[in-house]
Amino acid sequence: MPFKLKAADKTDVGRQREQNEDSPYMYISDDKERGLFIVADGMGGYKAGEVASKLAVQKISEALKSFLVPISEQPTIKLTPVSDLQTVKLDPVKPGEESAKQHKTRKLSETPTIKNIEDQLKAAVRQANKAIVAYGEEQSSARGLGCTVTSALIQDDKAFIVNVGDSRTYLYRDGTLTKLTRDHSLVQRLVEEKQIEPDDVYSHPQRNLIYRSLGAGHKSVDPDVFHETLRPGDTLLLCSDGLWEMVRHQGILSVLKQERDAQKICDTLIDMANANGGEDNITAVVVQIS
Repeated sequence: MPFKLKAADKTDVGRQREQNEDSPYMYISDDKERGLFIVADGMGGYKAGEVASKLAVQKISEALKSFLVPISEQPTIKLTPVSDLQTVKLDPVKPGEESAKQHKTRKLSETPTIKNIEDQLKAAVRQANKAIVAYGEEQSSARGLGCTVTSALIQDDKAFIVNVGDSRTYLYRDGTLTKLTRDHSLVQRLVEEKQIEPDDVYSHPQRNLIYRSLGAGHKSVDPDVFHETLRPGDTLLLCSDGLWEMVRHQGILSVLKQERDAQKICDTLIDMANANGGEDNITAVVVQIS
């Protein structure tokens, strides 16, 4: 039986910002077997960050919409016609003998399909980057606008996750919370180089410095892509740094353990982030697999 998806989202301005520059997005197919989920966190001058995050959501969702239609309607991979294949000469077979070459069959790997989806995820993010840069070039007041983004495309039992910046995607499974994405931030590099402890990322004076984003004058972008095989009972959490900086790993884990309703999880996490200071805009998208 195919997996079924349930999802909810919530975004909040927080306690210290005047406007909300985060943009969440979620789409589940009519049969609830496929879905696309995005969190984009904008940055830039007045309202520029909001434009960047909305452009990211728009362009990525448009580029990936073909994956969300029923499988029978999805584009097929063109195969090479038989007439174009090179003729292979087989060694003659003596009567009563079988040729090992003729008898052996080979199962096609999933890898080309997985790579195709990963390539299209990267292409979608690059299209969004191009649109954001173009907007900044046209609008002098928005020059330098940009955003971070994380997105999960779910098909069958696979989640394909793309990430640029420090918005995160987590996997909650069997009572354990795992961060699937890698932050493109200075503090993450310092942790990896063992110059600071993992908990220092929450208080480091340069914790908001990221070295990879959409827009911000970057003509090109190199997104990270991951894929995960899903199981019934899994939950994905996509969120902006305004959530995970205010609610640490154990806090997020405790909510996912206690709450079963996707919308209640979003509401509770955002309430906790605000209670802990609400220093930035806060966004959560929760996806449950059953």
